[in-house]
Amino acid sequence: MNHTVRILLLPFLLVLSFWLSQKLIYEPFIVPQLSAWKEVPIIWWAAVFAPEIIVCILAAWSFRKFTDSLIFCVLGGLSVTSYQFLSGLLNEPGNHKIIEGGFVHFGLQLFIITMLLALAVGALCLIRAGVNRVRAG
Repeated sequence: MNHTVRILLLPFLLVLSFWLSQKLIYEPFIVPQLSAWKEVPIIWWAAVFAPEIIVCILAAWSFRKFTDSLIFCVLGGLSVTSYQFLSGLLNEPGNHKIIEGGFVHFGLQLFIITMLLALAVGALCLIRAGVNRVRAG
């Protein structure tokens, strides 16, 4: 696969995985539990974040340069934040807070998601480097 296409495809996959986990797991299983005093099982939270973690693993294993990982983190953060902002504009349930917060909330969420992606991809790149070093002997 072309290198540029891969850099642009993985942030799109991140948004797609975010959307799928929202619609298929979070809204039907977790949101109804939030109104009661029952705790939400940890396996459901793991299921919500599993698709995004898989995309981060793909990014860490496919990118060899720091700049590629940085571009993924910035584009991924921008894509997810833009999706949530657009969902708020379209009155999707659960996404109204980003509209109420305006561009300050947008910028803060963009920064936080980009940093979380950078931490996850950075940690996974370190794991990949350690595995490659052990294999090399």
